[in-house]
Amino acid sequence: MESPNFILENRLKSPNVHKTPRRCRKKHHPHKYSIDIHRVYPTILIIGHTWSMSVRFLFTNSESFSFFCYFCIMQDKLLKLKTTNMLMLALAVLLLWLPLTATGQDAFSQEEMSAIYEEVKTPYKYGMVVAPADNYHKIDCPTVFREGGKWYMTYVVYNGKDGLDGRGYETWLVESDDLLHWETRGRLLSYKDSGWDMNQRGDFPALIDWTWDGTYEMQTYKGRHWMTYIGGEGTGYEAVRAPLNIGMAWTTGDITTAHEWGSSDKPLLSINDRDAQWWEKLVQYKSTIYMDSDKRLGKRFVMFYNAGGINPANDLKAERIGIALSNDLKHWKRLPLSTENHAGNPVFSTEVGGIITGDAQIVKMGDRYVMFYFSAYDPSRRYNAFNTFAVSDDLLHWQRWNGNDLIFPTKDYDEMFAHKSYVVKHDGV
Repeated sequence: MESPNFILENRLKSPNVHKTPRRCRKKHHPHKYSIDIHRVYPTILIIGHTWSMSVRFLFTNSESFSFFCYFCIMQDKLLKLKTTNMLMLALAVLLLWLPLTATGQDAFSQEEMSAIYEEVKTPYKYGMVVAPADNYHKIDCPTVFREGGKWYMTYVVYNGKDGLDGRGYETWLVESDDLLHWETRGRLLSYKDSGWDMNQRGDFPALIDWTWDGTYEMQTYKGRHWMTYIGGEGTGYEAVRAPLNIGMAWTTGDITTAHEWGSSDKPLLSINDRDAQWWEKLVQYKSTIYMDSDKRLGKRFVMFYNAGGINPANDLKAERIGIALSNDLKHWKRLPLSTENHAGNPVFSTEVGGIITGDAQIVKMGDRYVMFYFSAYDPSRRYNAFNTFAVSDDLLHWQRWNGNDLIFPTKDYDEMFAHKSYVVKHDGV
């Protein structure tokens, strides 16, 4: 739907576009103690909960470890312990702690990753099930949910042939009995006469059951259904003339019928927020909110969203995926930025200039989470765009699948961009 040159200019290059120790036994001398190093490691495992906070602080960086070693030496003078024994104790604690601070990149074996691939792979292409009637409309970003025994899909429509002649995004709804044959129901978000989002209104339904082979129903909060959306006042394709931000829409009506949803008079998240981070300061794109009853990240609602920004560490401009959290859908707090020792925003990215990593769809598969995402302009691929997945056990550390891509160009209709999938499993299929 987009030419390679255009999407690069639009998304990344336009001036507007901007991851109890073994009890110390008293020997012959009442003030001297001896510690058997072979017993220290398993014993610390037992008392790990007690030492947790102090050890987490001490071993977050090399300076902390140096401090702890210095502390041990001072204890040598105070308690007349052997410095070597105390340093060995420090090393034992460090060896215990290292697995707990690992990045999680190798958390899953190749066999486990392959099993997930076999579960989610979609090798059979049925063909286009929803397509525009002419070259002056572009359809993108499907989101699928289920209600009343039927399937529904929202998608965005750009009403232009190239990146400059259209007005922007609107959101449409279609209905199906079998996921293959779809009937158009109408608009959910239409252009407005004024406002921060008057020309860009592309939405993404929120609070869909993220359980793999689950209900896929949209859950309600405070009696309403919700969806976030790409919003902007600039005309043209996405952020070609003005930056995009994230808005919130809602309805108390029937979500199976087409009707205009209510929407916010200001962005929910913006590139101009005081707490906006470097990876999102140029433009914000697709966002999806999930209800996490386990509160794995401390809040009830988790938003995954992709955005464009320049990494100050390497000066690379790219599109990356991050997280914001909320307990009420109104007030959102971004994850802190990633550091060498702590996972944070962006939680998932590829540090290659000009690359796009986006449109995360999260499913909960047992005690693991699978992120379906698309990537574009990856120099390791011979095609423009593709869909693949990553796996996590905590929503923060994501391990990439390095095998065959789930979707990549093989047909005339997807030779330019085979991307932005939405993956479901229903009745075992």
